[in-house]
Amino acid sequence: MGEVSLLIAFTAGLLSFLSPCVLPIIPGYISYLSGVGAQEVREERSFNRKTFLASFLFVLGFSLVFTLMGATATGVGSLFREYQDHIAKVGGGLVVFFGLHFAGVMLRANFLRELVGVASFFLALFFLGVLPQRFLFDLLGIILLVAFLYLFNLHEVLYRQMRKELKGSLSGLGALLVGMLFAFGWSPCIGPVLGSILLYASQQETALQGAGLLLAYSLGLGIPFLVAGGLLSAFLGFVRSFGRFFGLVEVVGGLLLVILGVLLTTGKLAEISLLLGG
Repeated sequence: MGEVSLLIAFTAGLLSFLSPCVLPIIPGYISYLSGVGAQEVREERSFNRKTFLASFLFVLGFSLVFTLMGATATGVGSLFREYQDHIAKVGGGLVVFFGLHFAGVMLRANFLRELVGVASFFLALFFLGVLPQRFLFDLLGIILLVAFLYLFNLHEVLYRQMRKELKGSLSGLGALLVGMLFAFGWSPCIGPVLGSILLYASQQETALQGAGLLLAYSLGLGIPFLVAGGLLSAFLGFVRSFGRFFGLVEVVGGLLLVILGVLLTTGKLAEISLLLGG
C-alpha cells in the first residue's frame, strides 16, 4: 500500500467532514456530546477543554470502529481473492455511483439522458480508435451499473438518509459510545464516501493495510473535528463563512470518488500506487 492510497483515504475523510450535511451540524454534535450550551459557547473565545475532551472521545470511538472495519474488509476480501478482478470492477462501479450521488448529479431531471450521452461519447472515441476495447467495456460496465442502481431508486434512499439529523443530549464518556455508534450507523452523509474506502480496503493484501486505510480516513475526518471541539466558538464563525462553498465541496468530492471508481474498475489505481511508491 503506497502513500497515494493513504492520501486518498485521508482526503476522503476530510471531504466527509466538509460535506454540506455534516459540517453544519458539527457544532450541534459537540454541544450534544459535551453538554456545553449555546450561550457558554458564545462566551468562550479560547480553547475549551470540555468540548475538546468530548470531541476526542467521539473521534476515538469512530476511529476504533472504522479501523476494525478496514481490517475486516480486507479479511473478507481475501476470501474472494479468486474473484478479485470481478469484485474490483463491480466495486469501482459502486464507487462511481456514490460519487455521482455525493456530487448531487442524480438530482438532475435529465440524468439518464446525460448518462446515455456519456456512453455515446465513449463509443465514438472507441470507433475513432482513441479508446482500447477493454477500457471501453470497463467504462460501459460502470455506466450500466450506475443506470441499474438509479432505476431502482437507490439514490432516493440515500438522499432520504441525508435529511436525518442527530438529536439529543449527552456528556462525559458517553461520547465514546456515541462515536462507535456513529461509525456503525454510517452517518448519512459519509456513507457513500466511507463505503468507497471500505471497498478499496477489501482489495488490500493484508488486514493491516486495510486497517491503515481506514485509520487514514478516520484522521481526515477526526482531526478537523478535534480542532472544532477545542475552538468551538471560532469554528461557528468558520461554518457560517464556509457555507457558500458547500456546492463546490460536493462537486469536488463526487468527482474524486468517480475518478477513484474508474481507477479501481480498470486496475489503474494499483499501477499508480506502485509507480509512486517506487
